Amino acid sequence: MPRRFPLWITLVPLVLGVAAWALIWRGYEADFQTDLKSVLPAGATIETGGFPYRLEVRLGAMQLEQQDSALRLALTVKEATINRVPWQRDRQVISVGRSQARAALGPIPGADFVIDAPAAQASVRLDGRRIDRLSAVWQQPEIRTGLFEAPLKAGLFEAHLRETPATGPAPGPTPGRRSPLPTQVQLVLNGTDVRISQGAPLALALTGELTAPAPITSLATWQRGGTGEIRSAVLSDRTGEVARLSATVSADDARLRVSGMVETVCPASVRAAIAGAPAPAEQRSRKPEQIAISGTLPGGLVAAPRDPGKPPPPVRGQEPPCPRMR
Repeated sequence: MPRRFPLWITLVPLVLGVAAWALIWRGYEADFQTDLKSVLPAGATIETGGFPYRLEVRLGAMQLEQQDSALRLALTVKEATINRVPWQRDRQVISVGRSQARAALGPIPGADFVIDAPAAQASVRLDGRRIDRLSAVWQQPEIRTGLFEAPLKAGLFEAHLRETPATGPAPGPTPGRRSPLPTQVQLVLNGTDVRISQGAPLALALTGELTAPAPITSLATWQRGGTGEIRSAVLSDRTGEVARLSATVSADDARLRVSGMVETVCPASVRAAIAGAPAPAEQRSRKPEQIAISGTLPGGLVAAPRDPGKPPPPVRGQEPPCPRMR
C-alpha cells in the first residue's frame, strides 16, 4: 500500500509561495506610496490595498496645484481611486467622482479652461519624466474658457496626449500640417452630444499637435516660435459632416493668433457662429464651401464674408436643415 503524505505537507509550497509574493508585493506597495507622496498634498492619508494583485488607493476630497511663471494647473476632486499593476510603476489608472480641472496660461488674457464633471477616468503612462500617453474621459462635462463666450457641454468628452520630444526640422509634409518645426506634443479630442451654448448636439473629432524648435519644457519655450497645428477638427450630426477645420495657432504675450480654413456644407451657420450672430435657417449645400478664418482669441476671430456676386449654392432639400451651431 503506497504511503500517504499528510495534507499539510502538500500545502507547504503554496504557503511559501504566498508568503514570498506578499513580501514582494509589500515592496511594490512602498514604492507606490513614495510616488504618491511626491505629488499629493502634504498630510494626505495614503492607505493602499488590493493584495494580492492590483495596488489601489482610495482618496477623499483634495486639491492639487502646479504653477510656474506662465502656466497654472489645478484639480479639485471629491473622491478618487488610483490603481497600479505592481510591476508597472510607469502606468496608473485613476477614477474620480465630482471634479473640476483648471488650466490657465497666465500671459494670455482669457486663456483659461475649466472642466466640471460628475465623473471622470484617466490613465497615465510615463517614460521617465515624459508623458508617453495621457488619456482622460469626462462624463457629462461642462467646459468653459475665456477664449470663447459660449460654454460647451457634452455627453462624453475625451482627450489623449503624447509627448514626442524632437529637435531639428519636421520629418516631412503631412496633410493638414503647415509648420516646418518638429512635433513635440500630439493631441486628440473626441466628444459626443457636444453642445456649444444653445446649439444642437454634435460629434467632435479633433487631431492636432504642438510644434517647437526644441522639446517643450514651459509655455515660454513654446511661445518662442512654436505653433499649435489643428490638422482636422470635424463637427458632424446624424446626417453627416457639417464642418471641418484646419488651422495654425501661435501666441504672443497678449493673444492667441489663428489662421485657417473651414470647409462646410452650412456656410451661413458657420459664419453666424463665429460672429456670435443669431443662427440662420439654412439647408445643407450640395458642395462644401471653403471659408478662410483669421484673427485673435479672445474676441478677434473673423470669417471671410461670402462673395455677394456669387449665386446661391444648390442645396439638399431632401435632407434635414443645418443644425444650430451655438
